[in-house]
Amino acid sequence: MNYDPKIIDDYIKSLEYYYFQDFCDRLLITLYPEDYTPVRAGGRKGDMKNDGYCYVSRIFFQAHATRGESAKLTKNKIEEDLIGCLANWDDVLKFVYITNDTLIGEVENFVDALRKKYKKIAIETWGHKRLASKIKCLSHNEIEYIIDRKFLPEISFLNSEVIGAKFLITSEFSIIKEISQNNLSHFPFENPLLFENRTLKFLRSIIGKQQYRHTEIEKSLVIDKEHYLIEFPDAKSIPNDEDEYQFFYHRRTPNREEIKLTLKSDNISQFLLKNRISENRISEIRTCYESECAGAENFQELFIVRPLYAQFLVLKNISNSPIRLKSLESIANDGVLYKKENLEVNEFTNFPKFLIEPGQNIIIPIGLFLSEFKELSESNSDLVSYTYVPNQVQHLKLGALEESPNIEFIGPSFIPKKIIIENKNQEITSLIHDFSFGNIYWLNRHWLFGSCPHLFFVKNGKLKYQGEIFNVLPNQFNKEYIKVPDGVFEVIVAELEQEVTLINQVIVNGNIHDSEIVLKEGEFYSINVFSNDNIELIGKYILNGLSSGILPKNKKSELIEKFKKTRLII
Repeated sequence: MNYDPKIIDDYIKSLEYYYFQDFCDRLLITLYPEDYTPVRAGGRKGDMKNDGYCYVSRIFFQAHATRGESAKLTKNKIEEDLIGCLANWDDVLKFVYITNDTLIGEVENFVDALRKKYKKIAIETWGHKRLASKIKCLSHNEIEYIIDRKFLPEISFLNSEVIGAKFLITSEFSIIKEISQNNLSHFPFENPLLFENRTLKFLRSIIGKQQYRHTEIEKSLVIDKEHYLIEFPDAKSIPNDEDEYQFFYHRRTPNREEIKLTLKSDNISQFLLKNRISENRISEIRTCYESECAGAENFQELFIVRPLYAQFLVLKNISNSPIRLKSLESIANDGVLYKKENLEVNEFTNFPKFLIEPGQNIIIPIGLFLSEFKELSESNSDLVSYTYVPNQVQHLKLGALEESPNIEFIGPSFIPKKIIIENKNQEITSLIHDFSFGNIYWLNRHWLFGSCPHLFFVKNGKLKYQGEIFNVLPNQFNKEYIKVPDGVFEVIVAELEQEVTLINQVIVNGNIHDSEIVLKEGEFYSINVFSNDNIELIGKYILNGLSSGILPKNKKSELIEKFKKTRLII
């Protein structure tokens, strides 16, 4: 099975911290199966400046994710690791510094000077290009082991040996903005070319100069939650289990003046407002307190806007010779807000005369739609690619997304039905299978969000969320004291965000129960308890990147609910 080599490059560049060192171990075990031994820090002496070594050939490795790091820090790190390695280990013949970036000239020049200073050993640097080159020489199975994922065959909604078709959607505004500006530098499929049509023109007009889109806009309140219903009698209280932390307290629909003022920076909401769309189809207000990790826990309103999704048909030349697109037959519609069932007008699109090279992808915008105040949930998804973009991580997945009945289209939309191409002077007509949320590519980005790990109790066979713990600054140890309530028999600490939680000690009733627990994203730690047990947790969280943000309240609530549904209580 063929694969896009870009997947390997993107994967290496995206790795941080523990993940990068784990990746290096898998690579080196594959390259030196009878020789390489991983090493980890422990005890007073740490790893003794050795992240892993070949004990027979005497090659010593240091793995360090340097992306975004200053030249001064990188040079200091290399020299300190080299000197420490030589001081702690005998018979060092080669020292290899591994990084997920390409080192700049200043650093490589410094390394070259070290080679002259330490002439008895070989000193090498392996950047992401050299790593990728080594990996690409390996077998498919070995590559899949090293990058910790399976290669997925590309799906196609066409029965053709000449052209492939796939559907892609994204709700990430920065991606939508880039595509509208014909910036395809981070597009996940190789050699992309954007086709100009009515949907693309409408997209440009509706987002205009807006650079960011926040799905939550905060508005501070001078009243507390006890007086909110008096001030806003049309609001509804949101019920909550008394054993659980409460995210939201009230819900109401903003009036047109509130939308105009509070959401003035959101072009989509203003477009809907100007076109006389009812307020309840534009925004929803929920009340909450600021996140423990965000501020002073002031009472506030969150104006929730509807997520915008962009749909694309991606056509790829899968033959060995250039082809030409001639026309596309679709069912179409246009309007402010309308349902999928309203797409019923036949439309024909003629393509300009140009050749599509083998492997080239043509991106055709086919629609924009709004979901109902939350992003569509995913299921049965597989990760296709994972890459670092400036200050963010981008991932492409293949699988199923929730098809909500409340989805509404905005602007020109198309359902492609038939494509006509020309290949070697022969005209070929192929039918395109209908767009399906059950088998689709979707593209997302996220900041390296990280706030705090999450605490749960298990009571009466159900998970009860208790809030965030270690809620101080990142990389700062903190203590949490827990008095186990009646009926609780298990306590769970879960790491659900892009960070690493380190639990230094778990103390139960004055005795050390566990220590040195590391939780990566998606992992949790569980301890069986009895009523009235006194538990002390000492730990901290470390962000996975050089920049981070606070996860939006609504998104965090969805994350908690997803964990509660997927964590099986036995």
